[in-house]
Amino acid sequence: MRLRDSIQELRELGLQGTLFRAGWEIKTRTGLVRLHWPGPNREGGHTPGTWPDGTQWTARLPFSDPISVADSMRGRIPPENLEWLSSVAADSLRGNILCFGRWKGNYGNPVNWQINPTNGQVWKPAIHWATALKGDTEIGDIKLTWEVARFPHAYHLARGAAFDPSKKEEFSQGLLAQIEDFIEANPVGSGIHWASGQEIAFRLLSWIFSLDVLMIRSDTGGRAARIIAKSLLEGSGHIEENIDYARFSVYNNHLLSEALALYAAGILLPQAPESGRWRRLGLEILQEGAERQFYPDGGYIQQSHNYHRVALQDLLFAWILARAHGDQPPQSWGQAMERSLQFLLTHQNPADGSLPNYGANDGSLPMILSTCDFSDFRPLLQAVSIAVRAKRIYDAGPWDETAAWLFGPRALDQPLQKPAYFSVSFAQTGYHVLRGRSAGSFSSFRCGTIRDRFSQIDMLHVDVWWRGQNVIADAGSFLYNGPEKWHRHFMGTACHNTIMVDGRDQMLHYRRFKCLYWTEARILDFQERGSYAFVTGEHYGFRRYPGQCVHRRSVLFVKDDLWVVVDRVLGEGEHNLRLHWLGGDFSYQTDSGNAHLVMNTGAGPFSVTVLDENGRYLAGEVVSGREGSPRGWLSRYYGEKIAVPSLVVERKELLPVTMISILCSGVPKVMVSDGHWGICAERISTNFLVRDGLFDSIRISDANQG
Repeated sequence: MRLRDSIQELRELGLQGTLFRAGWEIKTRTGLVRLHWPGPNREGGHTPGTWPDGTQWTARLPFSDPISVADSMRGRIPPENLEWLSSVAADSLRGNILCFGRWKGNYGNPVNWQINPTNGQVWKPAIHWATALKGDTEIGDIKLTWEVARFPHAYHLARGAAFDPSKKEEFSQGLLAQIEDFIEANPVGSGIHWASGQEIAFRLLSWIFSLDVLMIRSDTGGRAARIIAKSLLEGSGHIEENIDYARFSVYNNHLLSEALALYAAGILLPQAPESGRWRRLGLEILQEGAERQFYPDGGYIQQSHNYHRVALQDLLFAWILARAHGDQPPQSWGQAMERSLQFLLTHQNPADGSLPNYGANDGSLPMILSTCDFSDFRPLLQAVSIAVRAKRIYDAGPWDETAAWLFGPRALDQPLQKPAYFSVSFAQTGYHVLRGRSAGSFSSFRCGTIRDRFSQIDMLHVDVWWRGQNVIADAGSFLYNGPEKWHRHFMGTACHNTIMVDGRDQMLHYRRFKCLYWTEARILDFQERGSYAFVTGEHYGFRRYPGQCVHRRSVLFVKDDLWVVVDRVLGEGEHNLRLHWLGGDFSYQTDSGNAHLVMNTGAGPFSVTVLDENGRYLAGEVVSGREGSPRGWLSRYYGEKIAVPSLVVERKELLPVTMISILCSGVPKVMVSDGHWGICAERISTNFLVRDGLFDSIRISDANQG
């Protein structure tokens, strides 16, 4: 099996990727990559003669005037949000950094740039970047240390001083002192903070913003401009030298971010000998990425809403750089943003701006340009709409701050055209959204053949939003590099709202960030009928195992309070089937031994009930926050998990097997006779037939009539 899996990995990587990866491994394992390393105690990169010695280059910085942005936004941001921003900024100067937009990490004062704030363990700084991440698993998740080196607090300090100019000198001097300390503690090419080109890019971009908005306008301006220009040259040189790794082995948002850093350096520092080459290379890769990474239907290559946002922020940064210096942004950028806008809006809960917690979510938010919650996509989507449509899609609010920084306060006067919400099947990417009459009630169904390797193992997963609340949820990611049991749990099929067969994942989790045997799937039907909508699809991820099982799922949404999910597993022989539903963050009740769960939401009770094909309760178990064999966990923010109800039904039977789940407001009344189903929920009722896992003869009526 191991040889077969290795062959499969080579097949999925492709010839070019295989050859590059082999060469890369030879370079890193033999030490060839270290030949030009100056060592931890010597400067690398450019010679002093190529460093700008003044502030002239800062005239090319692209962000809006902070005074005008602050004046335009004060009436749109609640006072408590501005107080929070000021507090977060001040705390960061004492080493208490807001991590992943959610929780504070204590990195020390002065900051220890190598520390994991959750356990106090420290990475070694004085080793070559190519080996810096190897052999230190006891230190914990590298992202917990990378987070402070991205300088998310640079955005807080710059914006905080914009809204409170009395803090300008304090925040500017404090931030520059941290930047200087970081540079001294992390020589070029040494340690973990040079091990990822994307991490270098995010750090440089945060310094560019804070220089433009804060430091160049203070007494530290001249020194800050020289230091950051030097870092931009050194960082871009390192990225260019190693960008082929992202280009041929990763080709996702990492590649876009690294290309953006090169494009920015080429535009901002035209006096550098490499500037023309960097500008052309960055532009070329960004154009390729806009065409290759954003699917024709608007989905993103990484099958992750959060990484989709990262990629769009990269394009927006490149967009304003191009516009600021007289370049016409390539048509491919605008087209990618337009497609993405419709895709993400279709998935959005308008009440709070959040989306389903789909795919890998590492808490990344490169440009922190609003006081909105990390999960709120309105700042991004408002800015994208202004960029490509010259229209706002939301009423005035704190989410407007991002657009003000990128395009100036006048952008906030663009005409308002609110989005319409309707059911859409994104067949290319494999997402299918059933929307209700109310914008707060909808579901998203995951069904489509995996096209690239970036995916969790989640085929036929269903998310449900009812009255603005995520009642049936995707578990998220929690940690990438923590204890193996947690990464496997959040990555795997078991924590998603779908079926496992014989305890196996749909794909093989082969390496930490790689799955083999990409799942094939197809949509069988998708219909929007006014009072209801439904979708049917199936996947073939279990066909490679004995029995050649196929999982077929049909989702009927009776607007706006009832979902019926029919699962049918086809194949040969007897198999162990496991159906899972993960609830939201609500208190709950359950019937002992029965597959029945009632969650107490702010909008009323919402229930999950699982029956067999004859309408009988199936045996089930509800647990919340189980540690040993993880189950019942929800992670909306990186590094944070909360206990939520998890309902599991397990059956060992000869195939085919059908299970029917009813998700609705209140507690349903169910009548079944010869395949004819009648279900009455709190406000609506439906009758239908189920044949081979498919709906037929659907009728809808008001539950209060008759």
